[in-house]
Amino acid sequence: MMRLSRWLIFVCLCTLGVTLRAGFAQASVSGVPLKIDRQSSAEMVLDVGVVIFDPGIPKDASTHSKLGIFPEIRKSEAKFMPVILRQVLLKSAAWGVVRVLPETLNSSELLVTGRILHSDGLRLALQIRVHDATGRLWLDKVYVDETSPGDYPVAAGDDPYQDLYHQIANEMLAMKQRLGSKELRNIRQVGLIRYAASLSPEVFAGYLSQTAGGTYILARLPAADDPMMERVSKIRNQEYLFIDTVDEQYAALYEEMAPTYNMWRQFGREQALYRESYEDRAANRERRGKRGTFAAMEQTYDAYKWSKIHEQDLDELALGFNNEVAPTVMEVSGKVFRLNGTLDTQYTEWRDILQQIFVLETGLTPDA
Repeated sequence: MMRLSRWLIFVCLCTLGVTLRAGFAQASVSGVPLKIDRQSSAEMVLDVGVVIFDPGIPKDASTHSKLGIFPEIRKSEAKFMPVILRQVLLKSAAWGVVRVLPETLNSSELLVTGRILHSDGLRLALQIRVHDATGRLWLDKVYVDETSPGDYPVAAGDDPYQDLYHQIANEMLAMKQRLGSKELRNIRQVGLIRYAASLSPEVFAGYLSQTAGGTYILARLPAADDPMMERVSKIRNQEYLFIDTVDEQYAALYEEMAPTYNMWRQFGREQALYRESYEDRAANRERRGKRGTFAAMEQTYDAYKWSKIHEQDLDELALGFNNEVAPTVMEVSGKVFRLNGTLDTQYTEWRDILQQIFVLETGLTPDA
């Protein structure tokens, strides 16, 4: 009897172990399956930089109306769509620190860039490109999602195109899981040396070489206790601190803009569906009201009126989102700096300051 009891306990424990492993292999975020990385050690983690998207606004302003593009709104979308992707990547628990970057930082361990191809309340199309610090291309793909009536009204903290962001995150993770610990460690090391080379190209250029295809290869590594690399790490952390600080401002502006923006997208979806059905009716020579009738004019006016109301309200908020970035106060090496202007301007100024501090601390000349 005792042997039988032990056997039953053993079977139950094995069953529980299989259940737990299955649970860790796949989890659900907002109802969408998202694989969780089993490689949880520090050596298997990569930090991710998501660059503000290219808004995809044609230079020819005469095409904007036909394409349904409102420039100020599109510029805002290019800033907070990366924030949504960052949130999804963080929920996957598969990455290290995930930051939204004001501009491309090629020394990032993993860099995500994007371009908005189409965006309204009905469809979203993004061109996403992902590559690591060695220059290896992970993804270069167009992602498309279409909303359904159930996606509106949008719940707080949610997005009607959540599935699209989950698809990007899952495919990034699938690529990461193909790499071993040695390859991931190499990516991190190359990223650090590339950042060091951006501060002092002449000093650190010899640590890297490039293949004919543009991939970066480590030629050698600095000593573990190299004081120069300690300063590089310090400067790099100060740059990340700035990004993390200003990012809080974008989060606050996004929360303020979200209700009106989601209402605009909901109305945009209705308008897009109406235009599609109108084209079908026109092709079949069907009209709700004959041309020139009061019914036809009223329908056209109502669509125009509500479109302009939402556009004006959202444009006002979008201008604030794009321009009203609060001054940022940063401290480094015992000195306090106040940065003003747009995020892009502040970021460029801060990088220049950090490079100057690095030169002063190391005794290097700007050209060395």
